[in-house]
Order: sequence, then C-alpha cells, then structure tokens
Amino acid sequence: MTITLSGQISSGNISTEFGRAYSSYMSIWNARNGRYGSINSQSARHPTNGISKTNSGYAWSDWYGYQHNARQAQIGLRQEERFVDADTRAWEFRYNGTALSQNWQWGTTNLRAWFYIPIGNRLDVYFDNNISWGASWRPATRQIYSSQRGYLLNVRERASTYRNVSGIMVQSSEIITIYNQS
Repeated sequence: MTITLSGQISSGNISTEFGRAYSSYMSIWNARNGRYGSINSQSARHPTNGISKTNSGYAWSDWYGYQHNARQAQIGLRQEERFVDADTRAWEFRYNGTALSQNWQWGTTNLRAWFYIPIGNRLDVYFDNNISWGASWRPATRQIYSSQRGYLLNVRERASTYRNVSGIMVQSSEIITIYNQS
C-alpha cells in the first residue's frame, strides 16, 4: 500500500509500509536510516531523494507517496519503417514535472529499446510527423500497450499526423510497449 499524497501521515502508516504492525514502535530516524528495511528508490517518491523535502527524510511530509514494494516500470520502444519515415520519442518526467530523460527511435528497430522508470513518474510519448522521406499520406499504426491496463493508444492514421500522448503515470511492475509502424 502506498502512503497517502496528502493529509496526515502517522507512524503506523510508515511502519505498515515496511511490513510491520501498525501499532509497533516506529522511530522516524530508524525508518529513514534503513533500520526497518532499505528505502526503495524504485518508488519515485521516497524520503531520501531530496525532491521537495523539508528535512532530508526526517519529516513526516518527506514520506508522502512512498511505496516500499514498488517495482519500476519497464518501457519498450519499437518502430518499423516500411513506406515512410517514422520517429518516436518517449520522455520521462518526475512526478513534480521536472524533465528527466528522453529516448528516441529513428529508423526500423527489430529489438525493443528497453528503459526503466520508477513508479509515480510520468511518461509522455510523441509520434513525430516530421517526414523526411516517403509519402506522408500513407497510414501509420501507433500503439501504446500496458501489461496492466491494456491499450492506452491504438490508432491507424496518416503518417503526417502528429500525436502527443502525455500524462501516462507508470505503475509498479508495469510493462509498457510503444510501437510505431509506417
């Protein structure tokens, strides 16, 4: 269970997140310093990442959104150019809106370019319409598939259509496959 993003956090909430009994004694110092288990950095929100933290993990508010059992999402980016140019960009943003990294695909790729995103971070996908060769009127198949949520996008449209799919909040252990075929 993830610790709440707002409101009051109790010592029981943090204790439970570490798999301990709600009513067991819990010290914020011990929790922050790994006495109940290592802090899981696969959760984008964790008390030691220094983002919008008031006290480096020693304040109750530093624990907002922490998920101790989080497993980062796996992102696969694949595309196939047949009749027209195709470019795809996957852009990772931290939960607070800070841009982190971009992954691009140009040309045909038979293997997926895998990368990983901590849960709670945002993924934006851009299907570029800057056609440098081929007939821009030809159709393109654009898909974003989640192992947990099914198709987030499944369209067939002109290759010259620019499409931006933003705000995909990745979930724990999710596998997202991005596919662009023209």
